[in-house]
Amino acid sequence: MTVAWCHRALLMAVVAIMAMTACSHAAGEEGTVRDDLPLDSLRDGDLVFRLGIGPESEAVLHLDSAGGQYSHVGIVIGDNGTWRVVHAVPGESADGIDRVKSEPIDSFFLSTRAEHGAIMRLRGCDAAAAHRAACHAARYAARGVPFDYNYNWNDTSRIYCTQLVALAYGGVGIDLLSRIPRLSTINSDNLIVFPGDIANNDSLQVVFQF
Repeated sequence: MTVAWCHRALLMAVVAIMAMTACSHAAGEEGTVRDDLPLDSLRDGDLVFRLGIGPESEAVLHLDSAGGQYSHVGIVIGDNGTWRVVHAVPGESADGIDRVKSEPIDSFFLSTRAEHGAIMRLRGCDAAAAHRAACHAARYAARGVPFDYNYNWNDTSRIYCTQLVALAYGGVGIDLLSRIPRLSTINSDNLIVFPGDIANNDSLQVVFQF
């Protein structure tokens, strides 16, 4: 049994725990809404990161060999004067089916979901391209693409959080992974990218953090 296989099995176990623990929140989650989010400064395509609450998020950080601070990532899109986050996450659906979802940014950063977080913007990416990237991500949510528990980077019929944002920007010709100084992959045969890998992108600038 290889170290990579053990890490992969542990990661899948972490997500299973996350799904079980988060399902209890999905039906009627309570929490404090942040009143300091820079809503007037947001832009389509901004990336949002959070460190979740609980041991499952700490386990993700433990597996992240690059020393990342976040366990989850999504992408911002405007919707009739409000801001939403498109993200692929397990255990937060009302019907128990894990898929790419779109929800208000307030919900993404609820105190019951985020210990700390950040909003970041890709330098050198104009607003039009960032908007198209966000729309590309939103199409995955509209189709209800399932969450990928196998973390197969080469399979886009099911996707996970970092894969979603990479696909969103890849759809407009921007390779996020090429801008990452070091990937904390745990399986050389099947690329697994952590939220911390994306956050460590040298081309990202911090818009807001807490």
